Amino acid sequence: MYKVFLVEDEIVVREGIRNSIPWAKTPYTLTGEAPDGEMALSIIKDIKPDILITDIRMPFMDGLTLSRIVKKTLPWIKIIILSGHDEFKYAREAISIGVEEYLLKPVSSSDMLETLDKIAKRIDAEKEELLNIEYLKRQAQSHSDILRERWFFDFVSRDVPIEDVIEKARELGMDLIARAYIVAVINVSLPQNKSPQFLPVKKIIKTIIEKYTNVILFEGGGEEKYILLIKSLPLQRESPGNADPEPGDLPKSGDPNEYIEESVYSIAQAIKYEVERNTACKIAVGIGPSAERLGEINKSYFRAEQIVNYQRGLGLSQISDGTGLPVEKQAFDQPSVLNIDGDMLWAKFRYASRKDIDSIIQEYTKLLGNVPGESEMLEYYIFGEALIAASKIIEELHGDMAEIIPFSLDQHEIKKIINSREVFYEKLKALFIAVVEFRDSRIAGRYQSVVLKAKEYIDRHYASQDISLHTVASYVGISPNHLSTVFSQERGENFIEYLTRVRIEKAKQLLENTAMKNADIAYEAGFGDPHYFSFIFKKNTGLSPREYRIAKKV
Repeated sequence: MYKVFLVEDEIVVREGIRNSIPWAKTPYTLTGEAPDGEMALSIIKDIKPDILITDIRMPFMDGLTLSRIVKKTLPWIKIIILSGHDEFKYAREAISIGVEEYLLKPVSSSDMLETLDKIAKRIDAEKEELLNIEYLKRQAQSHSDILRERWFFDFVSRDVPIEDVIEKARELGMDLIARAYIVAVINVSLPQNKSPQFLPVKKIIKTIIEKYTNVILFEGGGEEKYILLIKSLPLQRESPGNADPEPGDLPKSGDPNEYIEESVYSIAQAIKYEVERNTACKIAVGIGPSAERLGEINKSYFRAEQIVNYQRGLGLSQISDGTGLPVEKQAFDQPSVLNIDGDMLWAKFRYASRKDIDSIIQEYTKLLGNVPGESEMLEYYIFGEALIAASKIIEELHGDMAEIIPFSLDQHEIKKIINSREVFYEKLKALFIAVVEFRDSRIAGRYQSVVLKAKEYIDRHYASQDISLHTVASYVGISPNHLSTVFSQERGENFIEYLTRVRIEKAKQLLENTAMKNADIAYEAGFGDPHYFSFIFKKNTGLSPREYRIAKKV
């Protein structure tokens, strides 16, 4: 199925397209509509349709402006322009933007379906190209490209003299000089019993970042991992005309750190969406902190690598900047002699995944030996240190030790544990499991306070026509792309879905408890167009507003 989104300010035209095409009998689904480009933009970013149909002249934001923004932020979307003006300048500008089709009104249902079929074939051809392994093999990198990637991996993962970096980069045709940098590490994972699909993944990622002049891609030591270096570009100089900046360009002024942080989330979301839509792979992205010097890039890389490894250990597939994780990674899987101190045990609780617990317990088994009764003092010491380390982790995450540990902590109970080697292992393992599960539950909700703040803002301002992902993001203090990501991950529904649900619930209350007209209810609930309100209400409830009101009075 292909998702279609319609933007048209004329209600008659919008209803004509909606009602004249038998959507259920076609491979197309009308996933939404809006009366102007400004209202449509935030919805499109969340719905991510395959095809956008938009009028050329609309209030607030016209179709060409909307198309230009969509092509830069969601480049895979195919666009059909509708126009009532047979003027060459409109068609020429639409072509320069990358619009697929330009249709003059009035458009019959047969013409629209014929155009949709043409675009669907293009989408299928692009997907086939992405998934064509033989095609990708013919596009294998040259020897010089391989050397370039190897050198680049050494650069971000080691401490290389800056002079050598600049000189070698110049030899390889790369310009690394910038005001700020961020490294993102992408981990690709497949469900069990699935055949490898890494080559299509790389092709998809390359296709996305080709549009960004400030992003460098290379493999991170294996086909399951890719590394992105995002660098800021120099501030733009004033230029004649109204030419728009290319993707990845900075505005004429602004903080380069803030700009690339915004860029990296946008790029990561596009990669995750396209890879998971076109393959069986799951994507986790770790985003390092911004760096203002070439010599600090390796710190950004190591932090991003740490975040991805941590997500992989927990089986997560998210986009994360590591909020809630410690700054430094301490190894818990080294094959060296066990170091029994509070810091090492703390590190094990802090970083171990559920699957690591058995191997950690085995380390203690080897240390204690096999003669019962010979190591009671050592057992007591180990168990005491484990309890102290566990309490530190639980306290850091604002938990209650007595509620989380699955056994009594009084001295009599601990003495019984120490007197039996079997019970000692059983309780030590139970302690690890309890702490790790509690830690994971808290880390999985590390953005809850941000999402709760955003939710409260939406609940108060849902009726405003000005509310959008950008206004809410500004209120909670993070970028729109970041808020969109964490909102979906924490709530299981995206920003628009939640906002629509709040508005629908308010409309239900008004329909049940007042005699207000449907149009007034639409505006009261935050819908700018009564017809659009009726469409969305029926889509969500299965009943029109009138039918719903009648049903509630029966």
